[in-house]
Amino acid sequence: MKITSTRGDWTGLSYWKDCSYRVDHFSTPDGWEFGFDVVYRLVFNTSEINLIERCRTSLKDVFGLSDSHYDLNQQPQAGNSVFWRVYWDRKGFELDLLKQCEIKLNVIAEAANIRITILEMAIIPRSLDHIRKLVELNK
Repeated sequence: MKITSTRGDWTGLSYWKDCSYRVDHFSTPDGWEFGFDVVYRLVFNTSEINLIERCRTSLKDVFGLSDSHYDLNQQPQAGNSVFWRVYWDRKGFELDLLKQCEIKLNVIAEAANIRITILEMAIIPRSLDHIRKLVELNK
């Protein structure tokens, strides 16, 4: 919300466009290379496979990685949680990807008149070697 002062200037918080949030990998000590294990714990209040598949596809579209960078195979039962993982092995990580993912999941949920609950979302820093091994194992 913008509030106008007596001089006509606005005060309060504003963002430049969408305000990019990111993990600052440039400030890490030399030689440190790391990736991220991004874990979503979700609950779907539907058992419709096509809606769950649309959610999987939208998550993959947002992160834009190859199929081996995801562990999205866990099939949820209505009301049970699932763990879906993204193995990020690129330099830096734009936190806005998380916001984009939430927006896409929300669009799917609203259009289908269902509820998707994010119980937990964790970004776990891991060595790049470890992330690459997970990607290899997932092929």
